[in-house]
Amino acid sequence: MDKTLSLLCVVEDPAISPSSRLRIFQHLDALKAAGITVVVMLQPKRGESWGELLRKAHTVDAVLWQKVLMSQWNVLRLRRAAKRLFFDLDDAVWMGKKNHVPYRSGKQARRFGFLMHFLDGAICGSPYLEQKVQSSAPKQKTRLIPTSVPKFPSRNHRETGNTPVVVWVGMGANVAQVEAMEAELLAAHTEHPFLLRIVSNRPPLFRQFTSWEFIEWSEKSEYDAIVSANLGIMPLADDGFTRGKCAYKALQYMACGLPVVASDVGVNSEWIEATGSGLVVKPGGWASALVQLLSDPALRTKMGESGWKTVQERFTHEKVGAQLAAFLCELTSSQG
Repeated sequence: MDKTLSLLCVVEDPAISPSSRLRIFQHLDALKAAGITVVVMLQPKRGESWGELLRKAHTVDAVLWQKVLMSQWNVLRLRRAAKRLFFDLDDAVWMGKKNHVPYRSGKQARRFGFLMHFLDGAICGSPYLEQKVQSSAPKQKTRLIPTSVPKFPSRNHRETGNTPVVVWVGMGANVAQVEAMEAELLAAHTEHPFLLRIVSNRPPLFRQFTSWEFIEWSEKSEYDAIVSANLGIMPLADDGFTRGKCAYKALQYMACGLPVVASDVGVNSEWIEATGSGLVVKPGGWASALVQLLSDPALRTKMGESGWKTVQERFTHEKVGAQLAAFLCELTSSQG
C-alpha cells in the first residue's frame, strides 16, 4: 500500500468475549507493523447511541465489525457510514443461544444473510464458517484466518513414571462437555489411571469420577497448566454450532507440545488427525483413544512434536497476524 490504512475495529468487551482478545487485540502490533493504524471501539449495547461509532466510521478507510450480528437497520446505517465494511467471525453466529445451548434461530439467520450482502470482505476462523459465508453470498470475498496461539520453544514432555495428567481448558459453560463423557473417563481410568485437570471458572460436577483437580482460569494459569500436562482433550457435541468451532483448545495444546484427543467435529479431523497431532473420535470412542495414548509415551511424544511443528508453520500469533494484515491491505487496495 502507498499510504497508511486507517481501520476502526468494533468489538465486544474483551472482559466477556475471548474472541475480541484473541482475534483483534492480539494482532494490533502486527497490524501496526503492516502500516495499519487501528482504533478499537466497543460495540454499542442495546439502547446506547450509535452516534459516536457512525461519526468515527466516516473518518477511517475501513470498519471491521466483529462477530455479533446487528439489526438490518444498523447494517444499513453502518454500511452508509463506512467506506469499506469487513466482518470477522469465529463461531456459527447465525444460530441462537439460550442458557449456552445453541438452537436454530430464524432471526439470527436472517440477520446473517442480510449482513453478508453488505460487506467488502469476511474473515473466517474455520473452513465451515467460510463455506457458510460463501453459501449466503457467493461473490463475497473471504479468507480463512484461524485463531492464533503463542509461539513456545520445542519441549519434550519427560515421562517421570508419575500418573499422567490429562488437561481440559475452557469456559465454565463448556465444562458440561467434559461432564457428559464421565462414563468414558471412568472406563479409561480403570484401564490406565490418570489425573484429569480442569482449567476453567467453575469445577466439574461429576457423579462418580473422582480423579480430577481444578485450577481457576487466568491468562497465565492456562498455559502453565497445559505445559505441565501430558495430553489435552477437546470433547464437543456434534451440532450446527460446534461445527463452526475453530479448534482453539486443540491449538493451545499443540503449541505446548501435547498430543490431542478431540471429538470428530468441524475442523478437528483436518487440523489434528491429518497433521499427526492426535486422534479424533466419535461418541463412544473416547475410552479407547485415551487408553491408547496414556499407555504409549512414545506415541504421545511423536504426536506432540507433530502438533508443535504444525503450530509453528500455521498458527502462531506472528503467522496469523501477518495473514490478517495482508488480507486487510489486499481488500482495501483492490477497492481503490
